[in-house]
Amino acid sequence: MNTTFPRPGLWSQLAWRFKPVDCGAVACTGFTGLAASLPADVREFVSDSYPRNHTFTPLVDRLVPKRKLAVRVAGLSRYYPRPLSSLLDLSCSKGYFVFHAASHPLCERALGIDLSDECLDVCGRLKSHFANARRVDFVRLTLPELSQRIDEFGGPFQTALLLNTYQYLFFGSTVAPAVGQDHREIFRLLRTVCSGRIIFHNRLQLADLQSDPQSRASQAGTGALYHPQAIRAAAEEFFRVTELRRWLGRPVWLLDAM
Repeated sequence: MNTTFPRPGLWSQLAWRFKPVDCGAVACTGFTGLAASLPADVREFVSDSYPRNHTFTPLVDRLVPKRKLAVRVAGLSRYYPRPLSSLLDLSCSKGYFVFHAASHPLCERALGIDLSDECLDVCGRLKSHFANARRVDFVRLTLPELSQRIDEFGGPFQTALLLNTYQYLFFGSTVAPAVGQDHREIFRLLRTVCSGRIIFHNRLQLADLQSDPQSRASQAGTGALYHPQAIRAAAEEFFRVTELRRWLGRPVWLLDAM
């Protein structure tokens, strides 16, 4: 089966921006007995907790994204390879992109990794009500750990999402160390876990980062290493980079494996 990798032109990108987003059109179907069986605290967590752009409402047989999440799903999923055969979310949060991918008829596996035990617990609860649960997995792993164990999950994934996470890979966080503060090593690891396309939507300017990575950059004295030119140069060693127009304040890069 032939796989196509969409590379939209300027007019397509502009047209998509002005197209209204229908939350129901990007809902995750395939659940059974969901709303009635989820505890109140879990329902509240998925519908009203940080990050606010990843919240949704669980109904009986589906998850319906709130507007900010619906915009993200509609805006990013249009760049998925066609047909979508596998997907890796490198910071899955509450798992919506993973379930959405697994709802595609030809998607054989979808994996979400995260370092939040609360999020992973919620993802597991949702998975227990998902008809295609065999396609889905959620695991507490860092990128270096996943790269060492990628064969356990069926090998490199066709499609991967790296959304608002790159800065934590580079500078580290409260739950994981930095990947050597080395752009090239990060993209080498990304190429290990993805053999097709990475959809990359991240903060690329030091001044645009949250307070924690800025503080870590200051302490380590490595802030000058974090800028779009250095990041792109490292990415181009392993991927063909297509830079799209800014969307939701930041550019989208399509990274196609070489």
